[in-house]
Amino acid sequence: MPPTQVEAAGGVLWRGDPRSPEVALVHRPRYDDWSLPKGKLEQGEHPLLAALREIAEETGCTARPGRRLGSLRYDVMQGRKRVRYWACEAITCDFTPSREVDEVWWAPLPAAATRLAPQHDRQVLDRFAADTRRTRAVVLVRHASAGDKGRWKGADADRPLDPAGQARAETIGELLTAYDVARAGCADVRRCRETLEPFAQRSGAEVRVLPATTAGVFEQDPEAGVAAVLDLVDGPPHGAAWCGQREVIPDLSAELCRRLGGTVPTGSDDPADLRKGALLVLHIDEDSRLVATERLPG
Repeated sequence: MPPTQVEAAGGVLWRGDPRSPEVALVHRPRYDDWSLPKGKLEQGEHPLLAALREIAEETGCTARPGRRLGSLRYDVMQGRKRVRYWACEAITCDFTPSREVDEVWWAPLPAAATRLAPQHDRQVLDRFAADTRRTRAVVLVRHASAGDKGRWKGADADRPLDPAGQARAETIGELLTAYDVARAGCADVRRCRETLEPFAQRSGAEVRVLPATTAGVFEQDPEAGVAAVLDLVDGPPHGAAWCGQREVIPDLSAELCRRLGGTVPTGSDDPADLRKGALLVLHIDEDSRLVATERLPG
């Protein structure tokens, strides 16, 4: 029987000047050590949302996620543990001591590194220290599940989300809100509009319909579609999002990456096979230059 996989998530919580940030360590009375905030996923919980929840529970801070800091795997009593980490900027903090965490300590990176007890946490802190720029997100979303295309009798553009797609759209709404998305657009297709409806309801943001990004139209004039999405990417500090169809995402994302001064994502971040309801996140710095990409399940 294969060992049990224990899933967890956390982050490097930081504040202040990104050129010389302070990071938060939590003191765990059970182990009498200092570590990064992290914890196990709840049943069915999205890993990034779990990371933000654990940070809030252990430090009292709401945080805006930035670039991914990778994963670590190590053995625990229950089996093999995987912990996924993100850089997270503290927005508001109100710490209350608990049995799990009785103290939060904010410190510059060198001091924090000397106090961290778990060796694996130090690896994550080193990854953060290699690039501490503040980032915001440009999120490309493939629409959520919309049933069987072959069984739909109406126009394809009118095909709605199915129940699984509606549930996935709720998670997407949580993620886009966490990324502080303020401007959003979508292809002129019902399932794309419906995928962003929970986000619009949560945030109060308007979702603009961008016909130039719709499959068929985009292929005739890709430049117009790219320009429409870039128009959403205004100045800092807020993020932007767009939802569209599979046929458009590879070419659109590749050109956006080039325009933002980066390279086209490959390997595990390749947008060519982005699943329904999944996200491709482009992390850009305060000069709107691409810093990193990551692919997230919805």
